[in-house]
Amino acid sequence: MSLTILHLSDLHFHALPHAFPEWASKRVLGAANLVLRRAQHYPLARAKALVEQVRTLSWDHLVISGDLTQLALEEEFAQACKVLTPLLENPERVTVLPGNHDRYVADAQFPEDRFQKHFGEFWTKGPLRAKALGEGWHLLGWDSTHPNDWWSACGTVPKAVVAATERHLSALPGDAKVLLANHYPLWFPEGWRSKPRHELHNLLPVRAWMLRQPKLRAYLHGHVHRNWHLTIPREGMPALEAVNSASSTEVLHSGETSSFHRIVLDGETISVEPMTYF
Repeated sequence: MSLTILHLSDLHFHALPHAFPEWASKRVLGAANLVLRRAQHYPLARAKALVEQVRTLSWDHLVISGDLTQLALEEEFAQACKVLTPLLENPERVTVLPGNHDRYVADAQFPEDRFQKHFGEFWTKGPLRAKALGEGWHLLGWDSTHPNDWWSACGTVPKAVVAATERHLSALPGDAKVLLANHYPLWFPEGWRSKPRHELHNLLPVRAWMLRQPKLRAYLHGHVHRNWHLTIPREGMPALEAVNSASSTEVLHSGETSSFHRIVLDGETISVEPMTYF
């Protein structure tokens, strides 16, 4: 029996700050970018159309790999919850993890973590989201986000998260097959120029660690707004499928044909199908 996973990312529900304190620090730049450029690429009607498309599809688990919001405002989180409600009826079938925009500034997390408030039942309070999908397949989720200075959109995978992942993997049966979801990419298409202030601080050691884990079969992420699917060969173990589904609600750029991915798990086989909607 096969399993179907739908992978969305970087939905970027957006609003502008109202209260004066909400304009603090980095949000000034983010709001300017939203007004001058980004908002026109993210009409609310397109997000609603995505939800309707996903509702018509048959799937076993839904993964949203971060950036529900643009500025981590309470209004944005509330809007994301409202629009996504038809897809969130069963928390056992949905995993939602935070992106850097959901932890855009410190007040998004302190004194109250807004992501946890609105999407905590689809995430975890511990270092690792772990879910058995069935048929020998498992899903793990990482939180590598934290507030940054105004010039940075970087993340970090904490050592404690890697250690928790190692413990979890070692406790699984020897033939277990695992999907790992995180917001940030670890691999890029050939010729792609990554941005030092936009990626994981510890990208190289985390990538090297992942290449040594035979139970990990796929890495689902977002962050860079271009869909891609890369097959990463590994010596002495199955290849790793790296799938980027950002940005699922953005108006398609010229030449683009994919907004998210349908992933079918059948025995030892992973099939990745690009999907879009209009």
